[in-house]
Amino acid sequence: MKKIKIDHKFYEQIQFDIDRIDRKADLYRAYYYTLRIIFIILASAITVLSGMKGLCENFVLNSVLVLGAASTAATALDTLFQLETKKNTYRLMLVELREIRSEFIFYYEHRKTELDALMKEKLFPKYQSIMAYSKSLLDRENENQAPEQQP
Repeated sequence: MKKIKIDHKFYEQIQFDIDRIDRKADLYRAYYYTLRIIFIILASAITVLSGMKGLCENFVLNSVLVLGAASTAATALDTLFQLETKKNTYRLMLVELREIRSEFIFYYEHRKTELDALMKEKLFPKYQSIMAYSKSLLDRENENQAPEQQP
């Protein structure tokens, strides 16, 4: 979508949030696919090394053990940080924010006289619910990543 220049605080805030969440979604997507590629490489290497019975059996056995441990660690990271869930959640938030932005642009171009009322009735409540969901998501992330503090 081409960038439309609208001089309105609400539109600027929505665009700022879209850009911020888009960057996070891209980051989580990169992490997710990087881990998937690592899984594939490690599993392939384990399979190949397991089939090499005649070559330096100790080296092959040790390599399989190391690669198996690395594969387990990568799986644990994926499970711990739930990258696929975060990636999908941020993408869903982007769709909703872009929908609000599209509605705002429509109202801005076709109903300028009613814009403030429409913002208060329709757009701002949607925006607030998306931001509340975003905040709860970040709070859950912080709870999962921060160690619990003992009193």
